Amino acid sequence: MKRSVEMEKKREEERVKKAEMARLKAERARAYEEPEWAKVDGDVEDDVAEEEEEGVRKNELYCVACGKKFKSDKQWKNHEQSKKHKDKVAELREAFGEEDQDNEDDDEDADDNNDNGGGDADGFVSADEVEKLKEQFEGVEIQTEEKGDE
Repeated sequence: MKRSVEMEKKREEERVKKAEMARLKAERARAYEEPEWAKVDGDVEDDVAEEEEEGVRKNELYCVACGKKFKSDKQWKNHEQSKKHKDKVAELREAFGEEDQDNEDDDEDADDNNDNGGGDADGFVSADEVEKLKEQFEGVEIQTEEKGDE
């Protein structure tokens, strides 16, 4: 019985001693003042944070078609083989194909307009182009406003 009482007292003394050490350590930490030579400007901290973010972004893989992020190369490769990804890529290709076709049609229309009445690069229009424009706007009446003296 004496041993258990003695052991209990030792444990209690150790707890008190540990608590006191922790209190002293915390007090020293609060009182610590960084030497002038070791101080870091705020700009440097911002730069370090930006570099860390860039490092994270470099390791990050992103599927634009599906809008998903991947942390490992293996996840990315598995995703590339998935049916959902392949379907999304096919949809995008189709959409871009239609868009390209529309752009080609628009370019052809623009070329046609330039041939029919666009004039030269210097802004002059030939007599033939004027005649075509007259035919296009036949029946349209142009009203002019006369400036009066006020």
